[in-house]
Formats: sequence, C-alpha cells, structure tokens
Amino acid sequence: MIWLLVILAAILASEALWRLPLMARVREVTAASRKAGRVLASKRISDHWKERVLPAYAWRIGRGSVGFFVLLCLGLLPAALPGLVLPGGLAAWATLLMRPAVIALLCAVSLGYLWIRSRATDARPGRAGAGAGAGGRGGV
Repeated sequence: MIWLLVILAAILASEALWRLPLMARVREVTAASRKAGRVLASKRISDHWKERVLPAYAWRIGRGSVGFFVLLCLGLLPAALPGLVLPGGLAAWATLLMRPAVIALLCAVSLGYLWIRSRATDARPGRAGAGAGAGGRGGV
C-alpha cells in the first residue's frame, strides 16, 4: 500500500512540475540578473543612474525567486499529500521519503513517467503536438 502511494505521489508530482511554468520563471530571473550585471559593468551609465535602476532589478529578481519557490512548492504538494492519510501523519511520510530505496523509486518512476509522457505527447505543454506540420495543421 505504501509503495503504491509513493508511486502515485511521484506521478502526480511529475505531472504538476511538468505543467507549471517553472522555466519561464527561471528565464525571468536570469534576464533581470543579466540586465543588472550589464548595468553594473557599464562605464557609460552614471553611478547615480545605477543607484536608481538596480533596486528595480533587485525587486524583479526577488519577486521572481519567490514566485519560483511558490511554484516549486505547488509542484511538490502532491508528493506531500499522502502524509495526510498515513498513520503517523506527515512526519512518518517524510521519514519514509528519506529512505534511499524510496528516493530511488521516486526518481525512477518520475523519470519513467516523464519519458513515457514526452513520447506520448511528443511535446512539452503549450507546444504543437505530434504530427503538427507548418502552421500547426497536422499535415493537412
């Protein structure tokens, strides 16, 4: 029973992480960091202007980082939910999840599920599916 819960948790968490816009959030933070780095390195921008612009970039980076953390928590929530139904609660579930065999099973099931899912859909969410030709008409 516990192994089925572990497998179900791995599949649900994998699906949630697959669908959440994690990489979009990472790209936003990376872009803001690069822009801030270019402003700092530029000799053509005055220190006064840098003092005005860098807090805005810091705010974007901070907001993006917090947003990424929230998305990551939402993605991993399905892996925590079985702890609500197990005897011993979340503490027992967390202890179970830290065992090497369970970690290996979680990884194997997640990777296998994502491999099968990527082959079945032939695309990540938001992209054209299998067989979509020019214009997304599916070869018509």
